[in-house]
Amino acid sequence: MTCVSIGFCVDGYPVMGVIYAPASDEWYMGVKGYGSFRNGVRILQQTSSSTKSIEKAVICCEFGYSRKQHEIDAMLGAVSRILARGCRAIRQLGSGCLDLCYVASGRLDVVYSGIVNEGWKPWDYCAGLVICQEAGCIMETIDQTTPGEFDLYGKSILCGVSRELVDECRAVLTKK
Repeated sequence: MTCVSIGFCVDGYPVMGVIYAPASDEWYMGVKGYGSFRNGVRILQQTSSSTKSIEKAVICCEFGYSRKQHEIDAMLGAVSRILARGCRAIRQLGSGCLDLCYVASGRLDVVYSGIVNEGWKPWDYCAGLVICQEAGCIMETIDQTTPGEFDLYGKSILCGVSRELVDECRAVLTKK
């Protein structure tokens, strides 16, 4: 999968994002304070119906470029722990930008990357961060200990449709 992703920051904070997925001809847009949209239709997570537990979640992960055996073991160990908790499915789409759009629109419940610092780059996060936040999603780093601003320059990402699901996934992902 491939996407075109354009994010716009003011004083270092993302305020607008546009992502185009040519394979599906879908446009995603988010503007801070104005909402998120897919092909012009508002997308918004409903707190009452958003997935709250791993057992009901479709989870996406991206492995990146780590190829050392201990790093591979750590990444596969995280997937193993998620599967052992009974998630509905694991996916890997190959486009971080599209992963975020799919979480924002409810096609996925969680996306994570960065178990061994194989996380994405600011250009992968910027547009998707605005789209996800404006859709009501939670986006943090895996090792984040208190809720707050997502670090565009961080080495990991954990984005989900609900606070409960993000916290549960973080606990599973960071368990050794």
